[in-house]
Amino acid sequence: MRTLVFDVAGEYGLFKKPYSPMSPVSYPLPPPPAVLGMLGALLGIDKDAYHQYFGWERVRVAVALGAPVRTFRAALNLLQTKDGTDGYFRPRAGQNTHTQVPCVFLREPRFRLFVAGLDSRVADALTEALQAGQSHYTVTLGLANCLADLTWVGDGERQTLAAGEYAVNTAVALVDGVSVHYEAGRRYQRLRLPAVMDAERVVHRYQEIVLAEDGEPIRVTVPHGVLQHVGSDCVAFL
Repeated sequence: MRTLVFDVAGEYGLFKKPYSPMSPVSYPLPPPPAVLGMLGALLGIDKDAYHQYFGWERVRVAVALGAPVRTFRAALNLLQTKDGTDGYFRPRAGQNTHTQVPCVFLREPRFRLFVAGLDSRVADALTEALQAGQSHYTVTLGLANCLADLTWVGDGERQTLAAGEYAVNTAVALVDGVSVHYEAGRRYQRLRLPAVMDAERVVHRYQEIVLAEDGEPIRVTVPHGVLQHVGSDCVAFL
């Protein structure tokens, strides 16, 4: 199956965890629905339509860390627009209309994204946009002010790997039969993130994953069909 490969990076990123609405904390990597949002921005697909356009039921995403996980804490100075401003969003006289929201950002994040399962026509359009370095909308790493740079890497066919022990370049989905060989002196994160989400923002599947914070490969033992080869990379689709 054809797989598109590209890098995305920026100064800051924030892929907000849903249980931290008042003090946003970021996932250490973009969940698959966020990657589809980036693809929608590239082609100019409306936020209410890109899920169906890309085929959320069949598209699969793998994410590799291109740099160690680093975080940065800052307070965003937000404007209260419900009743603290006029029709032009100007603060009303004599009112304190600002509020500070503490956030935990990713600092200088870099990811390599693998996207498979796209219709060939859509894959061609994305390849053309990535190769030209053009997008219809601004691509971001989560929040609108976390601007992203995208770099085309290439595309290729994915090949299913047999059962065995491998060094995996991406985050690893913890499905039945997967055994992770944790190494002393390295830091890992094990977390649950949304993997499949429809146009109504309803999550159809969550996936538990593990990643190494240093961005280096993870050694795992897996059954047949869990891992794929894409070019020189050994990847696990989420």
